[in-house]
Amino acid sequence: MSSLKPRSGPKSGGARRHGLVAAICAVVAVAMVGAAFAAVPFYRAFCQATGFDGTPKRASSGPTGAASDRTIGVRFDTNVRDLPWTLTPQENSQTVRVGRTQLAYFTITNNGDRAMTGRATYNVSPESAAQYFTKLQCFCFSDQTIPAHTSKTFPVVYYVDAKFAADPDTRPLSVLTLSYTMFPAPDAKAPQTKAGG
Repeated sequence: MSSLKPRSGPKSGGARRHGLVAAICAVVAVAMVGAAFAAVPFYRAFCQATGFDGTPKRASSGPTGAASDRTIGVRFDTNVRDLPWTLTPQENSQTVRVGRTQLAYFTITNNGDRAMTGRATYNVSPESAAQYFTKLQCFCFSDQTIPAHTSKTFPVVYYVDAKFAADPDTRPLSVLTLSYTMFPAPDAKAPQTKAGG
């Protein structure tokens, strides 16, 4: 009776193929994980650059060219999620000239018993107008840490681009809404407590 003995020589062609397939799968899996982590910052940057999905553009300089004679109402909407804070605009709305820089103030009050760090998300509606709404300065560009039982007032400098007046999709609009939602900053470190207290 003869027994079958496994080959002891170099790997067969099938084993090499299996190894190659496994290596390709591992590379694809690592690339997918990397793409998933990179997607959020890339999407945020894309939305800020284009005004896509109601995200206002972010700029470092004011409008260029002459302001339009057209005016538009800008209404402010504020919300807070999972923080003992209040967020209020000093004015509920403003009438602004298209193509001219405007200034608004918002006050954040921490009603809690400890310092907390929050972050704001923001958007403009209707979405068709977001590509023309540009912010130069905003508390929403970074995390904000507010001490317990304290209020802080922040400026928001913005403009509605003069091209807004010529766009057939935005021409019939008379009011835009700038919305903010404050929530706990996901990467904020909890405040340290003093020893013995």
